[in-house]
Amino acid sequence: MEQTTKKSKTYLIYWFIIVLLAGYLAYTIYDKIQRQKRCQQTIVQLENTAAEKDSLQLELEQIYIQYDQLKTNNDTLNVRLTKEKQKVAKLLQELRRVKATDRQKIEQLKQEVSLLRNIMKSYVRQIDSLYQKNQVLMAENKKIKEQYSVTLVEKQNLEQITDSLKQKVALAQELEARDVTFRALNRRDRKTRRIKRTKKFEVCFTILANKVATPGIKKVYLRIAKPNGDILINSQSSTFTYQGKEIFYSSVKEIDYEGKDTPVCIYYVNDTKLPPGTYTAFVFIDGKQILSQQIKLK
Repeated sequence: MEQTTKKSKTYLIYWFIIVLLAGYLAYTIYDKIQRQKRCQQTIVQLENTAAEKDSLQLELEQIYIQYDQLKTNNDTLNVRLTKEKQKVAKLLQELRRVKATDRQKIEQLKQEVSLLRNIMKSYVRQIDSLYQKNQVLMAENKKIKEQYSVTLVEKQNLEQITDSLKQKVALAQELEARDVTFRALNRRDRKTRRIKRTKKFEVCFTILANKVATPGIKKVYLRIAKPNGDILINSQSSTFTYQGKEIFYSSVKEIDYEGKDTPVCIYYVNDTKLPPGTYTAFVFIDGKQILSQQIKLK
């Protein structure tokens, strides 16, 4: 009887231990499954956050390109567009520095990108509105011109005066130059590329015909800038007035301009040691710069 009782107790202990082990094993398996799920969720969240970051970066780059493509003749609006473009560039740099794990920061940047997108849309609407208004003004201007032309046809006496004024307006342009050459010459007046051999600078060009420009004697001023920007001069008194200021000139020449194509050559004789580098020639007539040209001397 006692042996039977002992065996029963032993079996009960074994079963108890088995149940405990089975419970522990079940808990271990369940815990591992839960940790795997949490890990998988974390990976998915990180992937989603990284994808959102990439999407935000792409959107910012597109906004930046769109700002770069927005064009308008309104100076005030252009200043605002430039500022907004700078904001986009700054935000883009900030986004690139943010880690993909920083969910909070990415959400913050996401809101800022949304705001910038709305601002850009607002500017697009403004520019489109300005364009539409400009089209209306152009149409009205065209209509006025057409009505004006009809009036001119009806009034023969005013037609010649009006045509003359229109021609002067069309031709009222500053003097321009073409066929520009800028050369360094040696002592034999031959072209050279070496600064040590340079004894003279020559600038030749043709002043274009201009029927509206006032004919007569005109002064042509030549300014030659050294590589450091200093102007080559012969005297401290070699100055002329440009945009309300007295500036140095290297050489001056008088020409008789008759409103036709006029070839001109002007020279500066060098008697000092000059450094190698890029030299720039500027030519001025009637208080306006009409050309600039560069040469590089070794």
